Amino acid sequence: MRNLSFEDGYEVAKLIAKGVDLPRLQRIYEVVKKAMECFKEEGDERDFMLGLVEGLGEISRLREDIARIINVAKSMGISIEVNIRYGEEV
Repeated sequence: MRNLSFEDGYEVAKLIAKGVDLPRLQRIYEVVKKAMECFKEEGDERDFMLGLVEGLGEISRLREDIARIINVAKSMGISIEVNIRYGEEV
């Protein structure tokens, strides 16, 4: 069986983010962050959970920033369309 890594956790965070809206993503981030308290000892599981928490947090903050930019643009009469793709291909 393969060991789970930080990068694996980050990839799982991207997959979760693809399927949920911002409020749910923020809630998942808070729940998983709280669950991290169970993983006090170093190991593959802790690395995976750290990657998952870090990924969820970064993606959540990115989505919040994008929402703010869109709202500012709307208030100025500018329409912005943003497509988020999770992966290396852009």
